[in-house]
Amino acid sequence: MSTKTKNLELFKYDPAADGASTFNIEQALNGNWDKVDNEVAARVKTAELAAEVKKVVKDGSLTAADLGAEPTGTAANEVSTHDAAADAHSTLFAKKQDKIKGTKGKYLGFTANDTVGEVDAPASGGSRIMLTFATDFVGQVWTLKGGGETYTGTVDSSKTATVSVLGIDTTYTLSAVLSGTTYTTEITTKAYYTALAATLEKFQSTITVTVDSGSTVTATLGSTVLTKTSNGTAVFTVGKAGTWAIKATKGDQTAEGTVNITASGQSKSLTLSYANVFGVCWDTSNSSTALTRLTPSTDPYGLVTKSVTTEPVPAVGTGAGSSPFDSFMPWSGMKECNLNNAGAVTAWKGDSGFSRSNNFTMVFIPEFYVAAKRNGTKQYFYVSDKPKTGMTKHPGSGKYVGRYTIPGSKSGVTSTVNITRTTARSNAKKNGDKWHLYDFATYCAIIFLYVVEFADWDCQSKIGRGYVNYNRAFGSGSTDSMAYHTGRESGTDGEAAVQYRWIENLWGNLDQWVDGINISHRAAFCCTDPSKYEDDTADGYTNIGELPNSDGFITDLTVTNNGLLIPKAVGGSETTYIPDYVSGNPRGWCALYVGGYWYDKSRAGLLCFNANFVALGSDTNVSARLMCEV
Repeated sequence: MSTKTKNLELFKYDPAADGASTFNIEQALNGNWDKVDNEVAARVKTAELAAEVKKVVKDGSLTAADLGAEPTGTAANEVSTHDAAADAHSTLFAKKQDKIKGTKGKYLGFTANDTVGEVDAPASGGSRIMLTFATDFVGQVWTLKGGGETYTGTVDSSKTATVSVLGIDTTYTLSAVLSGTTYTTEITTKAYYTALAATLEKFQSTITVTVDSGSTVTATLGSTVLTKTSNGTAVFTVGKAGTWAIKATKGDQTAEGTVNITASGQSKSLTLSYANVFGVCWDTSNSSTALTRLTPSTDPYGLVTKSVTTEPVPAVGTGAGSSPFDSFMPWSGMKECNLNNAGAVTAWKGDSGFSRSNNFTMVFIPEFYVAAKRNGTKQYFYVSDKPKTGMTKHPGSGKYVGRYTIPGSKSGVTSTVNITRTTARSNAKKNGDKWHLYDFATYCAIIFLYVVEFADWDCQSKIGRGYVNYNRAFGSGSTDSMAYHTGRESGTDGEAAVQYRWIENLWGNLDQWVDGINISHRAAFCCTDPSKYEDDTADGYTNIGELPNSDGFITDLTVTNNGLLIPKAVGGSETTYIPDYVSGNPRGWCALYVGGYWYDKSRAGLLCFNANFVALGSDTNVSARLMCEV
């Protein structure tokens, strides 16, 4: 049986060679049917693949027509001045295209039959751009230029043209002149082959982005993505109305904003800034209360982006004060306001409706980000106004804290004392769902802001001793006459109220209960979720370390990655290390109150840390302060 058909090589009966005894019916029939069946199956798969290829779309703009050949002939919409050689534009598939099914040996990139995979573009890259023109441009010459390439053509009645370009991550400018005015739009290719679209309308606006030189800046509206490198500014010509998303990157830094374009001819500007990061270093082996300011060149962890050359100057009475941090968030955002029971701002200081007689006179602490690093005896503290790699949002930021101690937070009242922490917490919650007691996370947030700003642990010498030389407490509002946010009222230091960024008497006058921390046998358990605040429990709390095993002036701290801190060691004095006093009760559960009171003298201070009362304890020198969630 030697005779076979030409195409499929099916077996045929050959009268000259085959007889009744030699004709193999099984081979002729079964073998032929198998070949026919396999061929039909292969052709079905080929048809399916063709259908799949037509559906391959990377960004929504690739159509079946795009999978065809380059335009041919002499139509007006063809590219006339660029050599679009086949070897430069031979592959239409895009890296990272939608996955398609292929057969081994037939389709590039597939290693087995019926495999689902991706097809890589050639190393030379390139993209296909569909140009679309408004009716006004019919008959006009258009130019597409970028990356050393230039393409031209004339807009015909179809108002479209297709161009294959070579550039990767290249911005191309499409332009045409109409009645003496040149209209332009831009499009940026990607790092892989894809189909893009550019539309030229009788519309032209510019967006100027001011940002650090060397930044990569993108402007995005829908599927249009433009990219520039800033030399101090990056100028985009846009041909579409809408809200453009602007993003700048430089190294691991990112800054974002938006620009709303509503009409042709507009010129809009946007200034972007990267994270401002300040840092200080405390050498715990040195008895000095001072910390060292870090600069971008001296920071061993590479986080600092800003340095200061002048020191803060607190005010006395109605006198002037100053701080280089007044120009930077989050410090500059610490402002007084009035809240209602729902926790909404009713007036900011300076508004006509603002009053310190309002029951809820609060100070806003903006969101900020922190890092804490330890290397031997050196402890590093960092504060950033924006997110940054390696830094964490401080859980005590983005909150409102009472300017005054309770009741409420208003000027001219006598503070509530002889109140347990349990009762103070319950009373705070009665104000509304967002109201709580001054908590440990917010307390630590204020410490971070203070120490990075002043770079010295001795807040009593830097700002004022506070009411610490008396035999009684004073009512709220003693610093109301001050024009500057930080300092002390007029009078003898030690017999004058203090304030830090509008918060009155964070130390001195009265100790203040702090919620969100429970201490058992000197082990400190902390929580940052106000809904879980309870006394005498570790449930829902995290153990962050232990207090020193004796009382005294602080010489070292335990600092967590998210900016919580507790005293770790003692042995200093009222003029060394951290000159604030820590005391505790090693027996059973205790609560925390901070700051020191009217007769604590040099023991008082921002880090004065007392854990020797149970939550149900009370005293004439202990009050509380309100806090409200945003």
